[in-house]
Amino acid sequence: MRAWRSFISLALLFAFTPMACADEAEAFRNKTITLYIGTGPGGGYDVYGRLIARHYGRFLPGAPSVVAQNMPGASSLVLTNFLYNKAPRDGTAVGVINQAMPMEQFLQTEGIAYDSNRFAWIGRASSAVETGIVWHTSPIKSIEDVFTRETIVGGTGPTSSTVFIPYLLNNLAGTRFKVVTGFNGTNEIGLAMERGEVEGSGTPLESLKSYRANWVREGKIRVLVLWSAQREPELPDVPSIVELGRTEEARRILKFFAAADDIGRSLVAPPGMAGERITTLRRSFDATVRDSQFLADAQKSGLDIKPMTGEALQSMVAEVATFPPDLIVKARAAREGPK
Repeated sequence: MRAWRSFISLALLFAFTPMACADEAEAFRNKTITLYIGTGPGGGYDVYGRLIARHYGRFLPGAPSVVAQNMPGASSLVLTNFLYNKAPRDGTAVGVINQAMPMEQFLQTEGIAYDSNRFAWIGRASSAVETGIVWHTSPIKSIEDVFTRETIVGGTGPTSSTVFIPYLLNNLAGTRFKVVTGFNGTNEIGLAMERGEVEGSGTPLESLKSYRANWVREGKIRVLVLWSAQREPELPDVPSIVELGRTEEARRILKFFAAADDIGRSLVAPPGMAGERITTLRRSFDATVRDSQFLADAQKSGLDIKPMTGEALQSMVAEVATFPPDLIVKARAAREGPK
């Protein structure tokens, strides 16, 4: 399925030119586009969001300024609701939201006030496989140890994978994670790990290859598990969460959550925009992610670029709604922490 999506995405990516239609030629002249980022500074969403903001304006008609602005809160739920309900519908407000938000809609998390299918999905800069890690001072050596010893990990808000993936593994695989919540982004959690306040957390694989490469280089962390549907070639000995499910049903539920890694670091715009404006934003994004200056900037920062078009993303998000309702109920219960 992933290979098919990648083929379709690449086909769409090169099928369109970056130029907007004539009616859109002056769409953003003398305007400023705000690119909102749903997390605090320093994490993977922030790094990708600012990378896009530095280059996107060159490919939008009228060459507008693009300003990155953080709007953290509840693992980007605050921003997601803002984009859906309050942001301008003219293309001057776009955002990078948590990759799990399409799943959150169907899990009925408190505070949900959006419909993922009605957003205009603009494009993906990269998929984002997340990893479960522990600091090197922890006695935990592998995921097997977490089945026998309580392991304290840091998390942000309830819609964040840093919180619900450990709970899922506790309930569907039998691990013994204890989650400390309330951190403002993965950067804060990283500092807490270094201070010994928590043993580990979840962090994107891209982070371990870029701005946290020193953690790997200096042996400061151990990767226990991939929060994805399958193993990664770069870490062939690290299991995926789906492998850990105790039953077939448990593995199906874990795979549902793991689908978020395909959505990854994506740009989204509010619902209700004119079709021509959505096309303009998408084609300009496509041109951005294949631009040589953008790619050089990404390489300098150690960031992977695995683009997907907005059309392919839109279809992927629509697929989320096809997950069986009876399993949605069980998925909702499985990701709850202790009462």
